[in-house]
Amino acid sequence: MNGEDTREKPSEKLNKKPNEKFHEKTREKEKGSRIIGRILPGAVRLWLRSQVEQVEDLSVVLEGRDLDIISGYLPGVSVSAVRTIYKGIYIGELRLSAQDICINVGQVVRGKPLRLMKAFPVTGEVALTAADLNASLGSALLREGLRDFWRSLVQTPALREEIEARYGSLPLHRDVMLHNAQMYLGDQCLGLSFYPQAGGQTALHPVVLATELAVAEGNQLRLESPRWLKTLADVTDTSTGEAIVALQGFQWNLGSDTQLSRLILQPERLLCSGQIIVNP
Repeated sequence: MNGEDTREKPSEKLNKKPNEKFHEKTREKEKGSRIIGRILPGAVRLWLRSQVEQVEDLSVVLEGRDLDIISGYLPGVSVSAVRTIYKGIYIGELRLSAQDICINVGQVVRGKPLRLMKAFPVTGEVALTAADLNASLGSALLREGLRDFWRSLVQTPALREEIEARYGSLPLHRDVMLHNAQMYLGDQCLGLSFYPQAGGQTALHPVVLATELAVAEGNQLRLESPRWLKTLADVTDTSTGEAIVALQGFQWNLGSDTQLSRLILQPERLLCSGQIIVNP
């Protein structure tokens, strides 16, 4: 036959396979890049917003190779935000970073919510103003924290005697509530004022104390130079108060999931740096 042979030559078949593989790899790379560039950052932002009541100027930066992220492994995430409210706690500014995060990326790309697959550490720093701190007193988280703190203090026998002599027995009641609690930031000093409330009774006069705080062993706060004060305004000059000898050096355990590296108390501002463990 004189017609042209249109059959594919063996050499052409061999040359086609590498091209096909190249295009497949290109498509996989584009898919991975799309996950990083579009789907995943949006899913992370959505998850973060679901954890808080309010957040502004939220910035999220993801680190890692396509293949890692497609498999559900995030080597690194950096987050910054302002005016955030987490479980009623007002945070003026925050900058956080985390590594070695495992998520359900296969479900995320199908439109499902992001979920954490295992615990991981988060390091960073937060800043709260005095207004943030007092607004946070309305949260159950901080109220319970202060109540637990007070209960820990009154376990010291010498302090119980001092409190009863100064304020009566109401602050020592096992079910005492810290009514109308207020906090005041001074220079390396924190003031606390509250009206003890228990058994349907509320004290006529507030309990007012101030103390310097130091980080001890990462997960403990140590009280230094604690003093009884007449009013919270005296935090600006605690020398006018009376030393609480029984509380000097008292340490409060923050839990094994918390490690503080720095705590700075300034007038109208609190700065805290450290690490916490985030659990699924």
